[in-house]
Amino acid sequence: MPLNEESIKQLIAIAFIVMLIVFTFLIIKPIFFAIILGLILAYIFNPIDKRLIKVVKSGTVSACITSLIVVALLSLFIWFVVPILITQIFNTYNLVIGLDITSVLKGIFPILFASDQITANFAGAYSTFISTTTQTVLQKFTSFVVDLPSLLLKLAVVALVFFYGLRDGGKLIKVLEDTLPFNKSLTTRFIKKSKEVTFSVVYGRIIIGIMTGLLSGISFYIAGVPNSTLLTFIAILAGVIPIVGPWIVWIPVVAGLFISGQTWPAVLLLLYNGLFVSFFDNITHPLFVSRQSKLPTSFTLLGMIGGLLVFGIFGVIVGPLIVAYLVTLFEIYLEYNASRQKKE
Repeated sequence: MPLNEESIKQLIAIAFIVMLIVFTFLIIKPIFFAIILGLILAYIFNPIDKRLIKVVKSGTVSACITSLIVVALLSLFIWFVVPILITQIFNTYNLVIGLDITSVLKGIFPILFASDQITANFAGAYSTFISTTTQTVLQKFTSFVVDLPSLLLKLAVVALVFFYGLRDGGKLIKVLEDTLPFNKSLTTRFIKKSKEVTFSVVYGRIIIGIMTGLLSGISFYIAGVPNSTLLTFIAILAGVIPIVGPWIVWIPVVAGLFISGQTWPAVLLLLYNGLFVSFFDNITHPLFVSRQSKLPTSFTLLGMIGGLLVFGIFGVIVGPLIVAYLVTLFEIYLEYNASRQKKE
């Protein structure tokens, strides 16, 4: 089929559009996760921004105030918590280096260390593990220092996206509605379902996970557990991950207190975390997350693991969202297909 002038113009236009898309992808790729993080933060703090808009009557002013609140919270965290974390990390490292773990385990499980050869092999393996871990941490820290300028630029992108996401969130949703290749009814349902699953992942997994980790951390401080700030931080990270949870931190802490002879603190920690924290976790999830929009735990866990392997630390948040949106699309498609078959 011979090409006429109109066909050539269409091919040139398509080629030009594809070229622009490719270049846009190359530009966006290095800062993609900074953009996603900014949008997620905008979603988290959107309720505060909505309340402020009612008072100041200006989207720009409310977004500025909300941004200042976030900057203040982040500054307080860096000023007060980060130095304590760094100190406790070094304290924990010195404690682990100075601890004769072989003698401790030999006293608890004497049958496993029946021969001197087994004891020597375990001591050698433990020493190798400590040296390897130390070397890996130093390499990561060196890499962090080298990449610090790039990290600061990405933080600037996060701040910009956060501000404009707060101010122009409604416009972004309108653009999405106009862009999706569905009819108006399906587009409305997809937007509604997407909001529900985003609420499920962000509030149900992240916010509630942080709260449960903090509740466990409070018990560490009250019981006088060493390096409580570091343990609380780890408990918060564990609380965000489904199935894992803060129990992966407080159970070893309780065991350590029992072994060291601190029976009453161990019992109180066990009761508090086993009953109250678990009860809080089981109650707040149904309250904050509707059962209809809640993503199955297995899907969330797979999304987190896959996201972590593919995208790094931000994948813990992005992975479940991608899986949730895909599941939402399939649900809408199946419902739409079923309704069409009924009409026919």
